[in-house]
Amino acid sequence: MQLDTNSVQSGATVPLIAIISNPLSTTNASRIDTIRKVVDESANVVHFELNGIETIDEALALFAKANPAMLIVNGGDGTIGAVLAALLYRNPFDVIPPIAFLPGGKTNMTAADLGFKGKPEKVLRRLIGLAKEGGVPDSLVRMHLIEMDLGDGKTPQVGTFFGTAGVVKGIEWCREHAYEMGLPNGLAHFVAIFKLLLSAFGIGKDKRLMVSDPMSVIVPGSARLNGEFAAVMCTTLDRLLLRMRPYGQEGKGGLKFSAIEAGGGNVFRAIKGLLNTTFGKKFIQGTHTRRSDEVRIGGTDPVTLDGEIYYPVPGKEIVLKGNRSLTFVSLK
Repeated sequence: MQLDTNSVQSGATVPLIAIISNPLSTTNASRIDTIRKVVDESANVVHFELNGIETIDEALALFAKANPAMLIVNGGDGTIGAVLAALLYRNPFDVIPPIAFLPGGKTNMTAADLGFKGKPEKVLRRLIGLAKEGGVPDSLVRMHLIEMDLGDGKTPQVGTFFGTAGVVKGIEWCREHAYEMGLPNGLAHFVAIFKLLLSAFGIGKDKRLMVSDPMSVIVPGSARLNGEFAAVMCTTLDRLLLRMRPYGQEGKGGLKFSAIEAGGGNVFRAIKGLLNTTFGKKFIQGTHTRRSDEVRIGGTDPVTLDGEIYYPVPGKEIVLKGNRSLTFVSLK
């Protein structure tokens, strides 16, 4: 843990900014010194470097005493999810400050959706400038969060993107192959998606990358689906990887849900819908979209929440809820 308060100037007009950094996140592992340099050069910036995810509560408790105008999370999607969970379930603030992100991880999908793109130190300088100029209030958005209950009796996990079936298999293939090739993140994601599509059309050695085990999906009051799926997704973000929007807009609720049934024809029609922007707007055979505050998943396939992989508890449904939200800074 490192809490750097040297740059806090008593009486300064610059609002206090609090930063939580995970120095072990992928990008931070090589660039954390550049963040430290920006902090040292800036007034009224407090920096806490985590010594393990379990020290998040310690960082937030310290920051709650200082009442910062902005809370910046510097880490990957997993670190972001852990901080958001702490704020939802163990919040030490009287009023939770607006939350911003630095793209300090590998995928950074949540950060990118809010406009936090590029080198972390450049994003940090931009956020500090925004606070100094008084522009934070005009840059605020409210975003729903996914609370995922695995049925294991533990506190739910929190994030912004849930996936299973081909989504998890794609993540695993990307980590085991594309990243190992040393490909840039964007190219690695493209290659992994292309690999999944080839599998869906029966090309390649593993033809079941986009075929789940038998699975049930329940959207209470709206849909009950059973069978094998190529992909099942749920998100509160606006855009996903490659700027895709694989969900519908109709209906109410914080969760944007979609499921694509297994089979090359179903996947082809879904991809065509994404390319011509009819996905979620018109009926596509084999594709299901909904908006809801709750989704229930039953099956044996592993699932992902913001890149972290989880395994279902035998005999227990995974329950996703999206009826709670927090305030974020957006640079879009």
